[in-house]
Amino acid sequence: MEHHGTVFKTRFQKLGEQVRAMKTIWTQDVAEFHGKFVNFEPIWCWPKPVQAPHPPVFLGGESSNTLQRVVDYCEGWLPRIHEPERFRQGMAELRARAAKAGRDMQTIAITTVCGAAADQRLLDMCQADGVTRALLRLPPADRDTVLAVLDQYVPLLR
Repeated sequence: MEHHGTVFKTRFQKLGEQVRAMKTIWTQDVAEFHGKFVNFEPIWCWPKPVQAPHPPVFLGGESSNTLQRVVDYCEGWLPRIHEPERFRQGMAELRARAAKAGRDMQTIAITTVCGAAADQRLLDMCQADGVTRALLRLPPADRDTVLAVLDQYVPLLR
């Protein structure tokens, strides 16, 4: 990490500034940013992203600090759902942190990652808890094998 210019102890402070700086560049014709870790005078960067106001920023992880970062500067959270109860606790904490910050949960998209199980009960639980998207596993296999797995997933789509 340090080889690439990031001090381990301050990595998340730097990440926050980097995300905020990128959003500034994406949304302003003349962008300027002055922080502790990111600092630049007025610049111009074109083309701007197609997404308005900018591409969504998602953050993965389950720690309390991660959830606060999601509320502070992200448009989405990427939780793992291997342990449903832990996931539900994370959702409750995210909601509480968003409410405390005055952030509408409708502005935070939830996408389950690490290959959600293709289990209708689990996907229903995720949907009921506010998950907007689930990423299902596909094997690193030939076309026919992958297409057969996709066919198995069709009944899960709604």
